[in-house]
Amino acid sequence: MTASTIELEPVRTWPTRLFWAFTGLVAGVVVALSAWLNPSPQGFGTHQQLGLPPCTFEAMTTVPCPGCGLTTSFAHMAHGHLLQAFGAHLMGPFLFAITLAYAVSAPWAVRRALPLSTVINHNATAPALMVTLGAGLITFGLRLVHKFI
Repeated sequence: MTASTIELEPVRTWPTRLFWAFTGLVAGVVVALSAWLNPSPQGFGTHQQLGLPPCTFEAMTTVPCPGCGLTTSFAHMAHGHLLQAFGAHLMGPFLFAITLAYAVSAPWAVRRALPLSTVINHNATAPALMVTLGAGLITFGLRLVHKFI
């Protein structure tokens, strides 16, 4: 057998475990904050409950930014309001699902010291990210059409 045909087990390192632990913790905090927040009935502005200012992009351009409504969408998802989550931002439910899956699977990834390349190269990764990005672009496009047409 040549060296090119042998598939070696990836080296499991502490930096890999720390990466998964840190990013999994961040994802968990995002999900927990989403559950703690009350979704804004306007469909945007929920982030202000965290002490953040209103959207600067919208204040400067009068057009909602590409991310306007994501926090509200996440809060709706955390409370089980799927239709309202899509109404706040089409990308929100997809991104929330990815974040929740990440938070839940991070302890397993820490235990295994899972190489990031395994996740990136997984067959489901590219389609999931393309659908999520597509939903975000559609949301922003619809907002532009609504504003200027």
